Amino acid sequence: MLAAAILAAPLLAAPAPVSAEGLFDFLFGGMQQQRPQREVPQQASPYVDPFTGQQSGGTPQYVPPTRAAAAGGSGPAFCVRSCDGKYFPLMRGLVSPAQMCQAFCPASATKVYFGSSIDGAHSQAGERYADSENAFAYRKALRADCTCNGREPVGLAPVDLALDSSLKAGDVIATTDGLVAYTGIRVGNDQAADFTPVASYPGLTAQVRARLGEMKVAPVRAETVSADAPAAEIVREPLPDVTVPKTTAQKPAKRAGLD
Repeated sequence: MLAAAILAAPLLAAPAPVSAEGLFDFLFGGMQQQRPQREVPQQASPYVDPFTGQQSGGTPQYVPPTRAAAAGGSGPAFCVRSCDGKYFPLMRGLVSPAQMCQAFCPASATKVYFGSSIDGAHSQAGERYADSENAFAYRKALRADCTCNGREPVGLAPVDLALDSSLKAGDVIATTDGLVAYTGIRVGNDQAADFTPVASYPGLTAQVRARLGEMKVAPVRAETVSADAPAAEIVREPLPDVTVPKTTAQKPAKRAGLD
């Protein structure tokens, strides 16, 4: 099982500043690809509605989105742990945000909120995160029974990235064996995901390789490995031959007897 985090390799060439939320937010929050800016027309008058194409002589008025539009399942998504309101950004992919949220936090009830920031994010039902029962409760205290991985309040459950359909060619994965790049589905009967070490992946520039080479992958702790995981191979090297000198037991001295 590859329990790891996805890194957006194209973004590493020009990384965004790491926020105060920590490394996890940097890894998953940076997955959003920036959309190309719409080219501004040279003729600003008369005003042309970019959505309808109709001309208008007046000044365009901004129409704020309705609650239903804001509550839709589009835009940046946040996975929220319902028991204490702790959240983290979700990446976009073929897997739905709800499925990805539950995969990372299977030990507690979760809900997905959509919005550019968590303060104004809404669920698909229209509920604002700020109005939820346990909004920001984790900032006051963490509960021992409120976990994502079933062990501790901090940390997420490991996800088998080989089964993650949101992976794209070029995504860099941090595994226990080092950094590898996802190259696609291996052709064959097993149809398994194929990964290549970043040192030999041709889709990375020298600058990106250097940045990745500076990263350190923390070892997986024993309690994070599931009970049904294959046991680690134990290498037993033969011990050098040791010659033990043979000793002769001394016979007990005879006591002098009287004739």
